[in-house]
Order: sequence, then structure tokens, then C-alpha cells
Amino acid sequence: MRVTPQGLSISRKRFRQSPQAIVLLVLVMIASAYLSIVATSSRAATPVLLSQGKPATASSVQDAFTAGAAVDGDTGTRWSSAASDPQWLQVDLGSSQPITQVVLNWETAYGKSFQIQVSDNASTWNSVYSTATGTGGVQTLNVTGTGRYVRMYGTARGTQWGYSLWEFQVYGGSGGGTPPATCGTTTAALGKPATASSTENAGTPASAAFDGNAGTRWSSAASDPQWVQVDLGSSQALCGAQLSWETAYAKAYQIQVSDNGSTWNTAYSTANGTGGVENLSFNATGRYVRMYGTARGTQWGYSLWEFQVYGGSGGGTPPATCGTTTAALGKPATASSTENAGTPASAAFDGNAGTRWSSAASDPQWVQVDLGSSQALCGAQLSWETAYAKAYQIQVSDNGSTWNTAYSTTNGTGGVENLSFNATGRYVRMYGTVRATQYGYSLWEFTLLTAGGGTTTPPPGGGDGSCPWVGSTAPVSTRVSQVMAQMTTAQKVSILHGNNNSSPYIGNITGIPSLCIPNISLQDGPHGVGDGLGGVTQMPSANASAATFDNALEQQYGAAIGAEFAGKGVQVALGPTLNIVRDPRWGRSFETFSEDPYLNGQMATADIKGIQSQGVMAEMKHVAVYNIENPAGTVIVDKRTMQELYLPAFQAAVQQGSPAAAMCAYSIVNNVPACQNPDLMNTGLYSQANFGGFITSDWGGTHSTVESANAGLTVEMPNGYFFADFLAQAVANGTVSQTTLNTMVSRLLTQFFTFGLFDKAPSGSRDATVTTPAHVQVALQGAEEGTVLLKNNGILPLSTATTHSIAVIGWDGGAGVQSIGGGSATVTSSGTVWPITGIQNWVAGTGTTVQYDDATNLASAVTLARSSDVAIVYASDNYGNEEHDTTTLDLPDNGGSQVKQNDMIAQVAAANPHTIVVLNNNSAINMPWLNQVAGVFEGFYPGQQTGTAMAALIFGDVNPSGKLPVTFPKSLADVPADTAAQWPGTNGQVQYSEGLDVGYRWYDARNIEPLFPFGFGLSYTTFGYSNLQVGALNGGNATVHVTVTNTGSRAGTDVAQLYVGDPAPTGEPVHQLRGYQRVTLNPGQSQTLTFTVSTHDLAYWNTGSNNWTTAAGTYQILVGDSSRNLPQTGTLTVPTTVNGAIAAALAPKSATADSAAPATAAALSVPNPHGMSSPVHSAVDWAFDPAAAHRAYTASGLPPGISLSASGTFTGAATRTGSYTVTVTAKDQDGAAGSATFVWTTT
Repeated sequence: MRVTPQGLSISRKRFRQSPQAIVLLVLVMIASAYLSIVATSSRAATPVLLSQGKPATASSVQDAFTAGAAVDGDTGTRWSSAASDPQWLQVDLGSSQPITQVVLNWETAYGKSFQIQVSDNASTWNSVYSTATGTGGVQTLNVTGTGRYVRMYGTARGTQWGYSLWEFQVYGGSGGGTPPATCGTTTAALGKPATASSTENAGTPASAAFDGNAGTRWSSAASDPQWVQVDLGSSQALCGAQLSWETAYAKAYQIQVSDNGSTWNTAYSTANGTGGVENLSFNATGRYVRMYGTARGTQWGYSLWEFQVYGGSGGGTPPATCGTTTAALGKPATASSTENAGTPASAAFDGNAGTRWSSAASDPQWVQVDLGSSQALCGAQLSWETAYAKAYQIQVSDNGSTWNTAYSTTNGTGGVENLSFNATGRYVRMYGTVRATQYGYSLWEFTLLTAGGGTTTPPPGGGDGSCPWVGSTAPVSTRVSQVMAQMTTAQKVSILHGNNNSSPYIGNITGIPSLCIPNISLQDGPHGVGDGLGGVTQMPSANASAATFDNALEQQYGAAIGAEFAGKGVQVALGPTLNIVRDPRWGRSFETFSEDPYLNGQMATADIKGIQSQGVMAEMKHVAVYNIENPAGTVIVDKRTMQELYLPAFQAAVQQGSPAAAMCAYSIVNNVPACQNPDLMNTGLYSQANFGGFITSDWGGTHSTVESANAGLTVEMPNGYFFADFLAQAVANGTVSQTTLNTMVSRLLTQFFTFGLFDKAPSGSRDATVTTPAHVQVALQGAEEGTVLLKNNGILPLSTATTHSIAVIGWDGGAGVQSIGGGSATVTSSGTVWPITGIQNWVAGTGTTVQYDDATNLASAVTLARSSDVAIVYASDNYGNEEHDTTTLDLPDNGGSQVKQNDMIAQVAAANPHTIVVLNNNSAINMPWLNQVAGVFEGFYPGQQTGTAMAALIFGDVNPSGKLPVTFPKSLADVPADTAAQWPGTNGQVQYSEGLDVGYRWYDARNIEPLFPFGFGLSYTTFGYSNLQVGALNGGNATVHVTVTNTGSRAGTDVAQLYVGDPAPTGEPVHQLRGYQRVTLNPGQSQTLTFTVSTHDLAYWNTGSNNWTTAAGTYQILVGDSSRNLPQTGTLTVPTTVNGAIAAALAPKSATADSAAPATAAALSVPNPHGMSSPVHSAVDWAFDPAAAHRAYTASGLPPGISLSASGTFTGAATRTGSYTVTVTAKDQDGAAGSATFVWTTT
């Protein structure tokens, strides 16, 4: 039972055992049987995906975004065209086919007007679909046509960029049709043993789908994914299946086969299941067959009356003499060529699906294996990487020089190809003559089957499916030890790398069912669920979020996207990004919060708490010193700067937010790649911050085995090139110790237990729609609070009483609005409100007219501005993108036209002095027109609610409160990295020679006046600061009070910012942000704010002692509303030098000091369990730290029903499921205090 949004209670209806119901059931059974008979003799048409892996071409491509990327089945790769019209993308199906459906999965850059065209000769085209109102997102088009070639022909773009498609899928033919003459019609599954992921109740067992009775059925739980499988008893050659669905059918599912019940190959896949009776044709071999459902077609589970599996020649079994064990495993291999040393011929025969052979990009190419003696062969399996063979042969030889062809095709499909043939030979090779892609040939595995061979058995391993650690209330550490005691080295290694699939998610780790270790999925953030998935909320960019200075809102932001990740079936959200903005030219500036490590750490902590409150693991990134996309080489940074600027945000997030995971960066730091850099991982996170989570590499960011494992890397992504066989070998030879391996596995399993993954069934689906009105409201509030008012000559807010005509100008004011950046951080909008739409909606019914001109013809835009009361010019950049940095701070062209946006603004302002500029951009930009305009808003990338948010700000329904998270310089010459050696680097190095002086620190130290300072932002009211009071240090903390007064005539919100200035001898920057608070006040209202300043807030990194030092002396305490407006100043005296560890220093601060504690009381070391999990309504009795005595404990954030005694014992039973960030604080008799923060999940 569930509750609908209207609050109505609904439940799934069942047949009641009344006489009428029995008659109805009989009629249904007769009809079902009749349909089954009809369907068997004439298979019903089911659309088949025809385009995947087929040759594709395009009118143009942008950078490396090739045409083939749109037909590779990978929603993380895409085709992009040049930014002009017309453009086209076409696919060659190989032969003329009936076309019934086309699915376009657009990236942000979509087609507004386009056609779907078909052709038999690629020169004469017929249009089968046409639109001038394309919506972007995922468009499913039902068409009727026939052709060999199919193309999307775009005539008008929906944005300023080109056309960009994640996937171009062409469906046609039928999923059934008449089966081949050799395909039997008798089900091979009848009465065979069956199992399932779940059953709805005892009356719907898995066996009911294979009993030949159309009146009984299997039904699953109402969650995704679910599966039902049958054991055929022996390996069979299969040619098709029939699924007879009850009402509850699968929208997206696969038919998978296996020889061992654990390793599965996909024989058939669809995202467009129709329900009813579906007849499927495929060729595959396996003993086990299952339907694996990933997206339900209804609100209920999956329900099958019958699941029939057909084999060749009447449904019999293949010859019993053909084995399923590869005869080629580990045998000597050679090849015509290899792409590089990492893709040798032997990798295709090593049994590792994460390693591969790749050839040079030319034809012909071959890879061969020596079986050692002549063998009778009956088949092969080719597991292709993306670069597959279109035309190839399987050849055999007895001498390695004279070859006979055993199999030949000119229509290779890629993916996993199962081949049947009869041949004899010692040497076997794949001889490729035509490549299907621009690359070489690439095989994950080349399996050879021999006549009389054995049957594959699962590799030896621990675990028998009996898992006492599941559903336990024991501490996580105990449960981890229980699992690891049952694991072999091979099993431990197997979960320390991705499985190299980019589907169903961008990252996937394969679990171990015999030990109840679940599969894990990872998906890009940090602004929502990324990688092209639809049905999600596009939130504002991280720098827009930081401009709110609103921790509470950021936690709501995290909770909203966390819920959407969970709804999509994701366990690990790849975000937030914590790297500081060292230079505004960085392409990923929008993706992170700010130029200040303190602000980054606080915002990230809130985001992480929000994400993880939804049971989703947050993975903070990118550790560390990653602040440029295209460096000349290694970053050279001194240790003090690393400790004070580039690690603190990550360390604060660990201490206060307890993230489950971290991602190491692509950067090379002091000549050591980040993912094998012990200074960043072992020292910076694990030792200094007491991190309890696991670290994955960025995708492809691993460069070694031994060095990476020993430096602290836990998981290689997305595959196991270094962390599969090579890691096992390293453990065997002792270069990676068993202790290190166990630590890696323990870190991973600790988080799996902490988040209840052992205890709760997988849920969610990548195809689910997860955006909600509540999430959209968070996006709206984020855009409103995150927009910064930079200039107002009294024109704002606008009033429809005095403003009768408005001109909205600029490509960014319409469909081309830059609402989010590009790369892995982009998120597909579920409904962007354009700026023009937001303003039109606002003034509707007031009599004020609004006209729009995209300004691609600048003269017409100027004319419109001149004739209007007010001109609102929208301008944006496209500089925010992974893999790209910009070379300028000037705004680019307007919508791909020849009109420069700076010229556009200047000419519009010259025509109308009442011009307001709204900016959406990656980071700081130049504003040569600033003195000409009446008002300026900075929105960064504001997400899908941009239009509604800006209208509310422009017309004063919302009073601006955003503050700049980065300094805006007057010119590029003023930035800290102002030499080539610093940006992008020279001679293979990037010198971070500006040291600590990054962002506002630089401008203050050099007395350079910025265009707008860090922390700056105007309001429609004014504020005053007074009565600063700085208390003495007490227990390592000082309390600061300041009064803020609204001195204007409107209610509004300001952000009070506290900065600390160190004594001159320490060498610290002039002042640094150490606290902030938002305060909302009515006109004339005052409020006193309280800050806490700790000794760590005053500390510097002492390279002599390799620790933090708070020097004795007098410190400045400054409070105001920006880094350049700090009217309230006071002093704080530290009587003696203090040395302290970061673990205690970064713990959450209390606003109230302990009056009994001395000024420099020692920090108390408190053990961190790094997680806890327990079932609801199950009693817990857990002593937090049995070894500690004479300590008093308190806790915050506990699950409802759980309490902590003063002596340190958790008791009670949780009453509600969820994930909770818990902080335990301990104090001893001397007043020393310490705390530990971890996540507790109740299932």
C-alpha cells in the first residue's frame, strides 16, 4: 500500500474467490492460452534496437565528440556538432530496415527544429518526422518508414551551441518475427528449478513462471531492480524467449545468460517493454537464464504468467561434447600490433574482463592464441570493447602459417558475440578486415570452446550465501571482520575496482552474492543526477550555492539531490567538488564553491550531510591541488600552502560531515600523481583528518598498482587495469602487504554497512522520474539567494506601475540560457524557465509589455532597447566545462553569432540608460561597460528555475542577499597566477608560487583594488554593524559578539563575515575568513550574532614541526559584509604558543566555551567508529569507547529512539529508517574535549 500525492490510499487489486471471479479467471486463462498459441505460431512485433554500434557519420564534430559516440549505448559519451545550422547525424543500419521508433537523448544543446529522415542510398532522403518545437531531454518519436540510412537533420538549434546527442537510437523490425528454422518451439525451461530476487507473497513463487500454467504467476516486490531466473540443467544454445506479462510488466529489462549463475552476459535488452506477450529473438548460450528488470512499467512489482525459453532444433540441448570452459585461458598470445604496452595480446586471454587487447588503428589486424596442441573447437565468444570489428574471420591453423576459416562475418555487432562453428587447430586467431570505428580493434576477452571440454565452475571463494552479518546490531567493525574472515584474496581484490561498464551507471562495482556483498553504482553530480539521465532537477551550480552563504539551504540542496540519486538507484553520488578557485580561467570554477577553503569546507559539509541523509554515500572530490584543466605538467606547491589552502576544505568536510568516500584527482602534485600521492591521501586525509571512508580514483586517474595502493587509494575506476590481476600479484609477492589489502577492503565494507547496503534491498531505477515540486522549490530558493546584486543606481527593484515597456535582450534571455555548465557536472533540466518567460509571467495582467530580441542582429536589439522604458540584457559565457580552461575574462560571442556580448551591452546601454545586465557565467569576468549600465546581477549558473528567480529579484518580491564567493578583478593582469609559469605552466611544471595569496588574500596583500571584492553583494536595504565584543580564550575558544542593524526601509538579509588577522611574524595573509552568518531583519531591527573563534582558526602550518601552531601574540578580529568592508575590529590575545593536531582542531565548534577549562586546554582524542547501522525496532546496546574512563558523553543527530548515556553507551531501538549524521562529544575531568562525527543508518 502506498499514499498518492493527493493523500489517497491505494492498494493492488487481487481476484477475490467469488463465483464470478472464478469464471473471470477461467476466461482470462483461456484467452491467455489462446494468445500464447497464436504468438507461438506468429511472433508479435516488438521493436528492436537497430542502431547500436553501427557506423555513424555527421556533418561536423566538436573536439572529440564523434558521431559514433551517439550510437555506442553509453549515455556518458556524446556527439556534438559545430555551432551552426544545418547539421546532421546519420547511422548506417547495414541493410534496409522497417523503422518504427527513434529515441533522441539530448545533452543541453538540443535541436529546436529538426527532421528524422531515411534513405536507401544516403543521397535521396525522405522525412518521417518533423518538428519546429523540439523540447530537448529525451524525445521518443514513433515513426513509419523504411531505409538503410537514418539521420537527424537539424535546422534550428535550441541553444547557442551546436547539436549534442548522448544517444541516437533507431528501433524497427521486430523483437520476434518468425524464428529461424533451427529455433525450437518447445520451452527448455518447463519445470526447471527457478529462483528470484524477491516474491510478492507465498502464492507468487519464481517456479510459477516456468510451470506451463498460464493461470499462475511469479510476482516481485515493488522496487527496482528485480530478476527471475531458471536453471536449464546444462548449457544450451538459445534462440529466443517469450514473456507473458500480467498487468505489472517491465518497461526496461534484459534477458541475461550465464554458465555459472554469477557472471552474466546480456542476450537481449530493451528500454521500451510493451507488456502483454513479448516474443524475443536472440542467439546466446548458457545454463542459467534470467529476466533482469531495471524499470517497472507500473507502480507494482514485476509479474510474469510464463517465461518460456527456446533452444535450437526443437528446443533440445546442443551437443553434449561442446564444453563451456575456455581452452585459451592463459595460453601464449601474439598480435599483429598493440595500441600500447597496457593493451597486450595476452590481456584477451587472461580471464579478466577489465583488461583488453587493442590494436593499431588500421586494417587488417589480428590476435592469436597458441592452445599448445591441436584441439577440436566448437565455438568462441568475443567480448568487444567499444572498438569492434565490422568484418572479421575466426581462423585456425596447425602450424601458425597456413590458416583455414572457421567463421566469417561482415556484420559484426560488437558487444558480446557468441559464435558456433566446428574446426580443428592448435592456433586460433581473430582476423579483422574492417573496423567499425575510427579506432583499432579491442577485445576484453576471446574465449574458445572445445569439443569434449568441461563446464565452467565458479572460482573458488569463501561464502555460501549464509550471512550472519546481515541484519545485525553489532558494531560495524565487528560485522566487517565477520565478512573479511570469509573472503579470499581474489574476492577482496574483486571489489576494489570498477567493472568497466558505463551502464547502467557511469561507475559500477560488482558485488559478491555468496557473501551478500551488494553491487554498487556511482553516478556523477554535484548539481543533481548527471550523465544525461532525465527526470531530475537541475540545481544551481556550486558557486551559486556558495553565494548564498546559507548552510541550512545547502543541506536542503543536498537532501533534494540525495533523494533523486536514491530514486535513480544510485548508491554513491560523485560530489560535492571542494577544490578552491585559484584562477577564474579554470573551466570547473562553477563546479566548486569558492576561492576560500573555509567557505568550501562549510558548504561541502552541509551538502554532504544532506546527500547522506537520504541513504546515499557522498563522494567529495577531487583530492587535491586540482585547479586547472590543462596544466603544462606537474603542480609545484610548497607544503605550507598545501596544508593551509588545498587540504583544509576536505579535512573540515571529513571532520564535520563524515563523507563515505573521496575521489582523488587527475592532477600531478610535486611530481607524484594525486591518486598515488601519500601526502594527499595517507597523510592529508587518513592520518591528519582521521578519514574513515574509501577513496576512488577519478575515471582513468590511476597510474600504478603498488604505489597507489600503498599511498591510500582504495578503488580504481572505472575498471581494474591496475587493481585486478596486478593487485593480486602485488599482494602475492608482498609489494602490497596483506595488511594494506585488508585496510582497503575494510574501508569499503565499513561504508557499505554504515549505509545499510547489506540490510536493505536495492531500490530505485535509472529511468525513474525523481524530480518533485519540493525539489524544484529548493532549486528556486537557491537561485534567488545565490544571485548577487553588484550594481544598482536606484533603478531596482522595477515596478510595473512605472515601467510600462521592457526589452529583454540577448541569446541568454531565451532558450539559450546558460543554466548549468558542461562536462561531468552537467545535469539535464526537467523544465527550464527561460528568463523571458519568467518576466512575462511576472508582468502578466499588469499592462506592462515585454518584448524579446536575441540580439543576433544587434541593430534590431538596439532599436528595441531605445523604444522601451527598461532594457534587461542577459549575457553568459560557455567557459564552464570539464577539460577546458579559458584564456580570457571577456564575454564570448552572443549565441554563436558574430556579435560580441560586451559590444551588445555597451550599445544597448548607449541606446537606453535604464539598462540592467544579468550575468550567467563560470566565474569572474571583465565588465568594460560597467559605468554605462544602471544595474548588474551576477547569477553564475542558476539552474532550471533561473527565469522565475530572476523575475522575483528584478521586481523586488525577493530582496537580493547573495555575496560573491570569488573576487572579480578589474583585468586578467590582476589575478594571482599572472605569469606563464603559474598558468598554464612552462617546462612541464605549474608553479603555485603565489603561495598562500590566492583570491582575496592576493588582492589584500598587494593592495590591488578589485572590481568587486570577495563577499560583496548589495541589497534593496542597508545594514550597519556595531558593538563588537571579543572574549578571551577559554578552553581553546573565544566568543565574539557583534550587532547587525537593518538601517534601511525594506526587510532584508545580510551575511555577517568574520575574518582573522594573524600577528605579522607568522607570515599569514592579511586576514582570512573564519566565520559567517546570515541574518534577516525588518527595517530598524537589530540582532546580536555570536561567533566562536578557536585556536586553530588562528593557526598556521609550521614546516619546522610539521604541525599546526598558534603563535603567541595579538590577533585582529574583523567583522563586516565583505573582505574589503570590515568596519568592526577588535583584538584577541593568545598568551602562549599552542601546537595542536588537525583532528581535534577541525572538530565542530561550540558557541559556548567551558568556563572551567584553561585557555589552552589540550584536545581530547575520541575514537571514531566511522559508521553504525541497525534495523529499526531492534535493541542496541553499544559501548562507544569501553577503554575510556572518567569521561562525560553527549551526542547530537542520533536516530529517533536511540540515546547515549553520560557514561558512553548507546541504547534503545530506532523508530524510523534513515541515515543520520551523529556527533559524539566527550569531556574529561580536566575540561579537555573532543568529538567524533559519523553516519548511523537505520534500515
